[in-house]
Amino acid sequence: MTKTQIKSIALNACRQLNALAKDVYNRDLVTNINHDQLKETSATLNDLYDVLDANYQRSMKAGIDESMEYTELVKKRIDALAEYIRPTRLKSVHISPKQIVQMLDTEQQAMHHLSTLLDTIKIGSESK
Repeated sequence: MTKTQIKSIALNACRQLNALAKDVYNRDLVTNINHDQLKETSATLNDLYDVLDANYQRSMKAGIDESMEYTELVKKRIDALAEYIRPTRLKSVHISPKQIVQMLDTEQQAMHHLSTLLDTIKIGSESK
């Protein structure tokens, strides 16, 4: 898999988060559908992490472990967000949709940072 393909997976996850944030904001409501969208994004990030792990596991280059840890951190945060806004919790605790949108914005920034890290990492014979 090329760096371009890896970055496209990350971009797809960013787009999913953006669509979810717009949906929650426009309806001022968090639904089962939104929760499922977060779970799908988390699955996408799992795929991304698996690809990165396959590419970098044996590498001893500086910065690679940090990048892999960052990828895992982003994935875990989105997993946690999916748990945090699950519909059963929202029924018992008032959580403002604006707060959810802010959390999603933070995740988008984290994904952007991950994409920037990918620019500095060497994949195979590629040196970009």
